[in-house]
Amino acid sequence: MVTKDIGPYSIVGGLPARVLKKRLKMRIAYFSSKFPYNSYFSDYACGGSVLATHSLVKEISKMGHEIKVFTTSKDSKNYVEISGNIEVHRYGTQLNLLSSNLSLGLFFEPIKYDVDLVHVSFDIPPGPFAGYMYAKKKNIPLIVTYHGDWEENYGNIIRKIGVSLNNKFLVDKILSYANVIISPSKLYIKSSKYLINHEEKTVIIPNGINLEEFHTSYSKQECREKLDLPRDKNIILFFGYLSPYKSPDILLRSFAEVLKENPNVILLFAGSGEMEHKLQIISKELGIEQDVRFAGFIEKNSRVFYYKSSDIFCLPSTMSTECYPLAILEAMASGVPVVASEIGGIPDIIENNFNGLLVPPKDEEKLKDALILLLDNPEICEKFSETAFHGIKKYLWENIAEETEKLYTFLMENR
Repeated sequence: MVTKDIGPYSIVGGLPARVLKKRLKMRIAYFSSKFPYNSYFSDYACGGSVLATHSLVKEISKMGHEIKVFTTSKDSKNYVEISGNIEVHRYGTQLNLLSSNLSLGLFFEPIKYDVDLVHVSFDIPPGPFAGYMYAKKKNIPLIVTYHGDWEENYGNIIRKIGVSLNNKFLVDKILSYANVIISPSKLYIKSSKYLINHEEKTVIIPNGINLEEFHTSYSKQECREKLDLPRDKNIILFFGYLSPYKSPDILLRSFAEVLKENPNVILLFAGSGEMEHKLQIISKELGIEQDVRFAGFIEKNSRVFYYKSSDIFCLPSTMSTECYPLAILEAMASGVPVVASEIGGIPDIIENNFNGLLVPPKDEEKLKDALILLLDNPEICEKFSETAFHGIKKYLWENIAEETEKLYTFLMENR
């Protein structure tokens, strides 16, 4: 394996690293199964990979390129939204299946538009497959950002069948056709069942962060007042989708043991998801329901208040699906010390005992010990917070977009 540096990132394989002498103006298409509206709609929730695409598009647009985003609509109607040099084409949804909006228009309507290259985020359908079909029909370069393998062993029967079909028939087809694959994590390439087969054309460009979104003039106490949280207790925060692969139940059981040694603490789940009701039942069975809060889905503009209110952020994921969680970057940007599982691409972000703590996945005892260590040692929390915040600057979206543009230009010059 050959690794070459591009700024703070690396390319694996044979793509050369160099500084661009001139900027090509390109026409770029992004296919995304969902894309945020200016207003929030509860029935059109966007996950981390979608938000990452949204941030990348905004930064790339500042470079003067002509951008078209092809995505789904929250209802059955087609819409076109134009903002500067960004056109968002939303195609009517015919069927909502689990977290996916399925739209036939996404497969057939974009073909009327000509672009120079296609970039898709491999996440929930139908965006990745629609982008692949478009690039193939137009015979233009395809870039795929791969956000992690899909696990087949949880969820209802519809999800299990859908993920099984996706893994069996679509993943390798799309990755094989792609000119270049972007993995946010270098470590994740080795643990992915699919990326390992395409290592020679995989580029390492991490997800990014907008620091201004996590700056507030409110103090910790003022944030807690806004959210009606206790002012006199420590708060452990879980922020994200309440899904089996993030294992919030592991955290809940560890927290029950933490309470035995440190009763002056609460656990705050910020986010909704399929496990919310189960977690509420477990907390009652453990007799700690008074010490656990469920905030439900959090709108984008309110995220900063939850991070700023917290003393520790914890992500106890147990499945390799966790490629490069944005929530860890958000916690670091907010100055909150992180405890996370040593799994997937997480060790690319957190260096144990340097800018946070890593624990073995599924190890409730080690997780409890890590949480108690930080609760009992505020000076360690302060050290991790300062180190993490200092290092977060390399993840600014403007830097991520610049590296991505270099990749686009390389593909255009070597078609």
